[in-house]
Parts: sequence; structure tokens; C-alpha cells
Amino acid sequence: MKTKLLALIVSLLLVLPTFAFFLTDKMFTFHDETQIANLQQYFKALDFGQFPPRWAADMHYEYGSPFLSFNYQLPYYLGYFGHLAGLPLTAIFKLLLALSVVIGAVGMFSLGLSLSGSAFFALTAAVLYAYTPYQAIDHFVRGTLGEAFALALFPWIFLSAQQLIKKETPTRIVVLGFLLAALIISHQPAALLALPLFALLFVRKIKAFVKSLGLGLVISAYYWVPLIFEKGLIKAAAPYNYASQFPFIRQLLYSAWFYGGANPFNSETISFQIGLVNLLVLLLATIIFPLQLLRRQKKGRDLLPYLLLISTYGVIFLMNIRSTLIWERLPLLQAIQFPWRLLMFTTFFTSVLYLYLIKQVRFVWGAALSLLGLVAVIGLNSAYFRPGLIVSYQDDYYLHRFLPREALLPGETVSAVYLTYAEDYVPLPKEATRPTALPEAKLTVLKGDAKVKVVDPNPYRYRAEITGSRDSRLTFHTFAYPGWTVTVDGFSTKQTVDKIGAISFDIPSGKHQVVIAYEDTPLRLFSNIISLGSFVFTASYLIYQLVTRS
Repeated sequence: MKTKLLALIVSLLLVLPTFAFFLTDKMFTFHDETQIANLQQYFKALDFGQFPPRWAADMHYEYGSPFLSFNYQLPYYLGYFGHLAGLPLTAIFKLLLALSVVIGAVGMFSLGLSLSGSAFFALTAAVLYAYTPYQAIDHFVRGTLGEAFALALFPWIFLSAQQLIKKETPTRIVVLGFLLAALIISHQPAALLALPLFALLFVRKIKAFVKSLGLGLVISAYYWVPLIFEKGLIKAAAPYNYASQFPFIRQLLYSAWFYGGANPFNSETISFQIGLVNLLVLLLATIIFPLQLLRRQKKGRDLLPYLLLISTYGVIFLMNIRSTLIWERLPLLQAIQFPWRLLMFTTFFTSVLYLYLIKQVRFVWGAALSLLGLVAVIGLNSAYFRPGLIVSYQDDYYLHRFLPREALLPGETVSAVYLTYAEDYVPLPKEATRPTALPEAKLTVLKGDAKVKVVDPNPYRYRAEITGSRDSRLTFHTFAYPGWTVTVDGFSTKQTVDKIGAISFDIPSGKHQVVIAYEDTPLRLFSNIISLGSFVFTASYLIYQLVTRS
């Protein structure tokens, strides 16, 4: 036990250089800078008591968006603890990236112990996984929290499923179910391909895997049920041209390191390399595994490493332009957007292939080869795990760019930079037209002589006192979307939409109390109840198992 713990500590020390920068007070340039504004909007929704968060109040000139319902969730929930502790958004963002590395490395170490029984081989697998080039792309170039956490969860899911193969128990089904739910709410594109791939890998215990998958879907229902059924309520985004994002074979073997955009036809594109050590593992597995298949008897044969090898080549093929026909026929595959995004699977699969491969040689030779691989992967790839440019940006820099009034400069009533920002990634309700300016006030009089006295400006439960000598029509400058309700003196009031899709309603003369609130629709409420009930039940079961065993 002491040896294993020591090996884990050493592996984390070896992996530390891949995320040490994130523990400093410095900031860096990265592609997905909107992540900082996303964090702020999630935290704002949670601060106002909206759980799960579904509406981003400040986007689209504060007319709002259901963006939070359609974006991934798990990293933001974890980041909220940092927000409660008073940490800046930039610090929370970096700590989340660092946390994803640690979770992934510990997961791969644990998987290595399970598959090889050797603390040294487990250490090597953890280091190989953490130092694979695509990890650096996700963390230091793109800065994508969702993919980072998907990579962190892959080893734990594989380990849990592998334990399920050994012995099916209710506890193991529940644990795997929780992990699959975590993946679903961590990164939608990763889950779309990971779930069928894991089902293929563990086809020998497909019934048990399906039970866990069913549980995972139930636990995460609050997220994916509205996401699917409300997709038709938002404007369709322009289809992404995935056909322009197939890397060339030579780029998968090796491509120079740049921090620019992803464009396989540009000489200064981000790197699409699988990793030289990873490719060596794949080559050796390609040679050795078929030989073993010929020598061993059919009885008791473990098919998992062979399925893993086939899956690795499968995702490599899907990254090649020759697989275009498959992409055209499978719309769900197109949701992945970038074929090169499948590098997350080669990153994981080759690290697991190493563990199966090393079991086939004597320990002395295996240890020697692992030591060489350890030195090689750190030596070859460590230079990738650093920022392209170190900057002194604080929260206000990002909020000023991506939100209209969260960080104004002296003399500004709306961020000058935001005025040039299209917010293309933020979904619009189907009847909405993005405005070009902020409204004069959140609630304005469109017709009549009503006077508005704001009682509570809460963007999710706005309250006002309206007084007028004649009937009036008012506009609440938030986009109409299922869930928004208007009540006058406690009675529901019919809504209409103005010319850009904002909420309008009529109010009679006199003095009235108006409440405009964003609430769960029956569909969302049902999915919330399903998720909460299954979560409480399964979590209680796990706690009971832990208590009774101790």
C-alpha cells in the first residue's frame, strides 16, 4: 500500500509541470476566452437561486439566452465552489484546468494498477496520458473546460466498466452510472461518441453496461431531456463545415506546434499530432496483439485489448477525409464539429493500450521499456505544456469584451468592445432578433401612461409596481421563451412579443403588482424530478453500502 501511494505521489510530481502554470497568478491567451463570461453567467444564475441554471441573463444586450440549458454543466458546478470562496473568475478557470489534469492522472494511475498490478507501470500510464500532446492543445491552446473534464473522466469510466466485467454488482452499476452521467453533463460532443465506443469495448457485459448507461441517462435527464426537446425552440446555428477540419495523415504523425486557429490547410495551424510515444505504443500493439491472437486458445480470451486496438484505428479513420461518407450519413457525428477532436480518444486509447501491451513482456523488460517511454514522453512533449503568451488580464478584461455592462470603462454606458461582438455561439429564441443596443430600462411602457416603480430588479424574478390612469402595454426587455411568466396581482397574464421577440403584455388602469419570472416548464420540472429522485436514491444506496461495509 505504501509503495502504491508513493508511486501515485511521484506520478503527480512528474505530471505537475503540465499544469503548474495554472497555479500561478499569471494569465495566458487561449482560444475559448468566452469561458470567463460563461462562468460569470452560470455563477450569476446560481447566486439568484436558479438551479439548475438555464438562462443567461446578460447575453444579447441583456435580452438573455437559454444558453445555459444547451451548454455543458459539470465544470461550472465545480467552479462555483471557487466563486463562493471569493476567487476571481480567471483563477477559477485555471484551477478547473489543473483539477482536470489531476483527476485524469489519478484515474489513469488507478486504471494502471487494476490492469497491470504494477505501481511503476501505473505511474508510466498516468504520465503518458497527461503528457500526450492533445492534452496541451485542450489546456494551453484552446482552453476548453468541457473537453478537459471529459478527458479526466475517461480513465475512471474505463476502470469502473472493467470492474463491472470482473463482477457485476449493484454498487458497481451505480458507480459507473454516476460516471457516465458526469460525462454527459461535462461535454456533449465527447459523450456522443464515447458512449457507443465504451459500449463496444465492453460488449461482453453489454447488459450490465446498458443498466449503468440507463442510470446515467436518468441522473442527467434534467440536462439532456430539455436539450433535445427544446432544440426546436431556438434558431438553428449555421452548420459547421466539418469537411474543412480533417487533418492530413502526416499531421497526425507529426505537426509543428502553433497557438493559432485550427486549419489543416494552414502551415501555422494548431498541431494535430497523436504523439510520437503514443504512435510507438500503437505500432507495437498492432504487431504483438495479432500474434497473441494466433497463439492463444479461444477459451477465456480477453477481447478487450483487441477491441481497443480496433477502436483506435477506427477513430483515426474518422479523422481522415476518406471517412466523409460516414460523417454525411450520421448527423450525430457532425455534432462533434471537428474531426480532429477525436484526438481525445487516441490520447486515451493509446495510454490504455500501453497497459495491455506491457503485460505481454517480462517485468524486467517491461520496466526498462517503460522507463525509456517515461523519459521520452516527458522529453518530447514537456515544451508543449506552456502558454503561448503570458498576459496580465484580469476578470474585467474578458467581461468587458463579452458582456455589455459587467465591466464598464469610465464614461461608458455599454462596453465599446461588446458593440463589435456578434455572440454567434449564444443561441437565440426562434422568434428573436438580436438587438443592436441596450434598452432604456428593463421594463418600459410601449403604450399608455403607466408609471413603473421597480421593487426588485432580480433578472429571474423581476417585481415592479405599475400605476396608470388608463390601460397600457409594457415591454419587458427579455426574449420570450417557454418558462417566462407574467403575473399581475397574482394572476397570470397573456404575453405577446414585440418586433424583436421581447416579452410584451397589457395591463389595466390602476395600481398593480407585476412579477415577471423565469420558471421551469412541465418538461423541465419533470426532468428535474427524475434526476433529483434518481440521484438521491442512488447516492443514498452508495452511502449505505460504504457505512455497512465499514
